[in-house]
Amino acid sequence: MNELAGIADRLPLVTQIHPNPGSGTSEDLEDAVRDLASHFTYLARTVATRDRQARRYPHRYTAQLREGNAALARAAAPTGRALADLGEAVTAAGRLHRLNHSPPGPGHAEDLQHTIEVLGVHVTRARAHLFAAARQLRADAHRLLTAQAPAAPENLTTLPVAASASHRGHGR
Repeated sequence: MNELAGIADRLPLVTQIHPNPGSGTSEDLEDAVRDLASHFTYLARTVATRDRQARRYPHRYTAQLREGNAALARAAAPTGRALADLGEAVTAAGRLHRLNHSPPGPGHAEDLQHTIEVLGVHVTRARAHLFAAARQLRADAHRLLTAQAPAAPENLTTLPVAASASHRGHGR
């Protein structure tokens, strides 16, 4: 979950996307796609592995493992959408590259501006999907950990702080 939010944080903001070739946007996208593809692969592999484990060892496959697996599976949808948007952003970055290295002609400035806007839209969407996946995973982890925590015994009592402090050092 933190890794997905970290990838989102490293994506360029719309205000950081510039038409000049040295802006670093393509490199930022490359890093994000590589990292996100790795995390997406982890999600898919973990879901498949746990499914195999459940079939092979049904008596060991606990409700908590099932819920954890379902949480990872739910995270795959927004993570996949983020990856798709990054794919579109790479396409726009390629178009931006072509425009940057082409002789200006009629409509060049408009094409350049439109391509930057398209790139910004896809990066913004990818960021939103990644943050949504991270929020969902955090909420699921919190829910699973809360459900797992043992309840305090009903007959458990504690001494008031003042009462326990008053016994210290007296009567010895």
